[in-house]
Amino acid sequence: MTTPNALHNQVASLPELVRTETWRLEDELRKIVPTRVQHAIRHIILTGSGDSAIAGSAAEQTFRTFVGVPCIAATSLHASRYLLGAYDNQYPHTPMVLATSNSGAVARVVEAAQRAKSVGGYVVGLTGDSGSRLGQTSDVTVNVSAPEYPSAPGMRSYVMAVLTLNLFAIRFAEVRGRITMDHAQDLRGELAALGDVVERTLVNADGPLRELAAAWAGLQGVEFLGAGPALASAAFGSAKVLEATGKQSSHIDLEEFVHLNYFERAAEQIGTVLISAPGSAAAGRAAEVAPLLTNLRRPWLAIGDVPGAAASVALPPVREEFAPVVEAAIVGSLAAHLMDATGETPGRGAVGQWADCAGGATTRDSALVL
Repeated sequence: MTTPNALHNQVASLPELVRTETWRLEDELRKIVPTRVQHAIRHIILTGSGDSAIAGSAAEQTFRTFVGVPCIAATSLHASRYLLGAYDNQYPHTPMVLATSNSGAVARVVEAAQRAKSVGGYVVGLTGDSGSRLGQTSDVTVNVSAPEYPSAPGMRSYVMAVLTLNLFAIRFAEVRGRITMDHAQDLRGELAALGDVVERTLVNADGPLRELAAAWAGLQGVEFLGAGPALASAAFGSAKVLEATGKQSSHIDLEEFVHLNYFERAAEQIGTVLISAPGSAAAGRAAEVAPLLTNLRRPWLAIGDVPGAAASVALPPVREEFAPVVEAAIVGSLAAHLMDATGETPGRGAVGQWADCAGGATTRDSALVL
């Protein structure tokens, strides 16, 4: 069933996308980076802009858990102009840079890839266009384009990037002898099975999220809280609300909220989403923050296992490293319902004072600095 709101349609398409594309991506990744390169790498940088940068943050913990190589997720500007200057051909194929841009045309991502090459790094371009500037700069490319779907604030492209990066981490860990072949295959099976998890979760969450969006339509803004992989989901939720509705929206680390955003005025006008997967390493802190939100009289939603929430969406027990795939579907659904409730056009329609962004010009037409 489709709706006039293309964001709803993209969210609804995620279960099948996860089920089918996980194995297609795994088959491609199995052949893409030579074994000698995987053994040689000493540092990994995950980079991109916008949703692609968030995807790196969502997968960062998987690399740390399984690969045994220092890994950092960074925006393309930070990677290009601050991080990569620390390298100077010290070690072969280091750093390995996994650079994500579905179009392959985003200037800062291309710049980061080119800088990585200039210091002896090995660049894997995650893109839907191997002939793009990113594709031409990269040592190898992976096709992360999702099957065509009506345009909306990016849901499918984000989930594709998160799946790809997680699968890369599993493959690297397997090749480097950090996990067995059987363990690696079990992990891939867990990722593919998230399609069913997302489907069940969306069915259960749709009604509560629709009611919440109607109640929050007139609020000043929406703030997302999370820690670890859930912080990436918080960033993604904020991005979707901004794109879909134009409302003020932000995200913040769960601990840093208590130090900073806790003191915001007009707390009753700030819809707040606290994301905490079952079994999260930060679950205890989430439980402590929950009553603070209530005392502040913030209208708030818990995604996951958080006590004391007046409104909540349950998260099935999945591996914390993989939970962002499920969390993305929930926050995307919330943004879609908010778009319905506010009557907004995604990206402000790229008209008026937002006309500069038409065709992605504000991200693609920037000068490269090398």
